[in-house]
Amino acid sequence: MPLDALLPLSITIAGLIAVFVKRRGNAAMATTDHFRVEGLAARIDRARREVHIFAEGHLRPFRAPLGHLVVEHKVETVTLAHEKRPKRRFGIALTYNRRKLLATGSYVASRDWAETVWTSVETGNTWVRLRAVRLPGYYAQHWTRGDEGAASLQTDITDVSLPNAKARAFKTWLDHHQRDLFPDSAAVRVRWDQECAELLRACRQQRDHRESAAGAFETWSFSAQATIAYLVIEADGAAFWASGDTPMLEPVGTPRFKLTGDKLAVFSGGDERAFPVPTERVEALWALRRRGVIRIG
Repeated sequence: MPLDALLPLSITIAGLIAVFVKRRGNAAMATTDHFRVEGLAARIDRARREVHIFAEGHLRPFRAPLGHLVVEHKVETVTLAHEKRPKRRFGIALTYNRRKLLATGSYVASRDWAETVWTSVETGNTWVRLRAVRLPGYYAQHWTRGDEGAASLQTDITDVSLPNAKARAFKTWLDHHQRDLFPDSAAVRVRWDQECAELLRACRQQRDHRESAAGAFETWSFSAQATIAYLVIEADGAAFWASGDTPMLEPVGTPRFKLTGDKLAVFSGGDERAFPVPTERVEALWALRRRGVIRIG
């Protein structure tokens, strides 16, 4: 084979080998418990069951228990403005006003008019947000529709900006270890439902001896950390409530009730609590009122 043909072929083969070696290197990096690129390093500490992430410019490492890491990736952009001047249909306008009707009946833009156009341009970097979240609260805040403070749902948070290629490599490493690092939201939901069911059962067990259970009004709500707020008004008008993760049913002394929308406020001395009134249980509440055993303001 002529020398001038061998040279391009050898260059092509060398390029393919370099690509192969780089891909094998990236694949090997993704399978280890360590990850490192310029500006960021990560390590899974299986003895302590934590992941540690060290980012350049941060004084301390980010830490998350295994199974409690949530990561957001977003390509960074900047918005740039420039002026766009419309093309003239004719070489000369009669005036420099914004638009002028010519003798032909056509409008043309004048030279002193321009439109500001905003354009989104990628910076070449990816913004990565790392969260160490509390479970089940991080997901349960949406299941309960409660207003949980963001600070109470995470133990650590940090933001990192990386070039796109390095951010993609980091994501590959994270995805490879997702079973160790990321929460299983379906499993969290199953456990949370079980905990809530147990809390409700504990409250109901404490009133099983009452013969008036059939005509009672009962309502409850759960918080993101699997605690309960429970209220029952028995058929004879006696009211009891309980709250927390180890609920103890207590009598409500001389209760006063106020219904606003789908919320029932209960006042007893200096204590005030609010409970939901679902549509399917509102009739039981009105039945107690019609019988005169409770008054609702």
